[in-house]
Amino acid sequence: HRSPVNDIPPLFSVVVPSRGEETKLLALLEALARQGLPRELFEVVVALDGAEPVPAVAARLAALAARVVKLERRAGPGAARNRGAALARGNFLAFTEDDVVPAADWLERAAVRLEHEPTLDVLEGLTVKPGGRPVHRQVQDHPLYLPTNLFVRRAVFEAAGGYDERFFDAKSGAYFREDADLGFTLEERGARVAREPDAVVTHPEEHARFLDPLRWANRHVMDPLLAVKHPERFRTRIEVHRLGPLRVRRPIVRASVGCVLAVAAAVVAAVSGARGAVFPLLAVAGLAFLPVWAKWRFSLLRLPVVLLVPFALAIALVRGRLRAQGRA
Repeated sequence: HRSPVNDIPPLFSVVVPSRGEETKLLALLEALARQGLPRELFEVVVALDGAEPVPAVAARLAALAARVVKLERRAGPGAARNRGAALARGNFLAFTEDDVVPAADWLERAAVRLEHEPTLDVLEGLTVKPGGRPVHRQVQDHPLYLPTNLFVRRAVFEAAGGYDERFFDAKSGAYFREDADLGFTLEERGARVAREPDAVVTHPEEHARFLDPLRWANRHVMDPLLAVKHPERFRTRIEVHRLGPLRVRRPIVRASVGCVLAVAAAVVAAVSGARGAVFPLLAVAGLAFLPVWAKWRFSLLRLPVVLLVPFALAIALVRGRLRAQGRA
């Protein structure tokens, strides 16, 4: 099914970073095989991030005539996407991930939009949860650049330098914000960006495992690097929520920091003999903790882990600030 290298390049190169998990990758590959767009208009490029495909995956990759690049050691999804993009031939890179299921008309919808607006450089589709709810809600009508459903003109991607591979910590395996960083970089370079809500992929529910709240907190180690690279966009675009008529920036992060500071102040008060201040300060810490617990739907089962989230997040921010010094 694959055209010779000297033939006209396809419209899309679907670029997928993967750790090689069989169940996830097979479901994605099956969805790509069902795409309504003519097969000669797209190719599939899978970048295995320090992993080897199991036989069933290898067979499905061969059936799709997928192109495969292997990273010897795990380097993070940004690096994997860059390696896949380097192998790609399509005019547009269609980024997605191995835990999503694209609708059968995913590529077709994007192709129609790009045909109608040929000057576009970047097109973001819609990523939804099972049931159809958007994965992320936002106040402003700005793209999120989620790499689950993102089309970028290959020449523009290459000129921007691709994904910044520093948004990955090899020791902990944490990665975060490389998607926003690429989007902000493309905007700063004058890329023409649009959103296409009819190009849909479905993402599973996030943070389902017991310890995922801590993993979610730890990945904020990448926030300071993004803030240094794009200070204005970080301030106005990252985690902005609406509370009635107000816009609230980074409420969970701020609540976590407030909770930690209140607990620390209570400890100082207890040690210094100011016993009367301990209970009020702990009450403040409790109130600050409520938005954090609300993120996890006030789950009593997860409460022992969620209680650690403010401290893990505060530590991650400190580590991230030290890490970002001299890196931007």
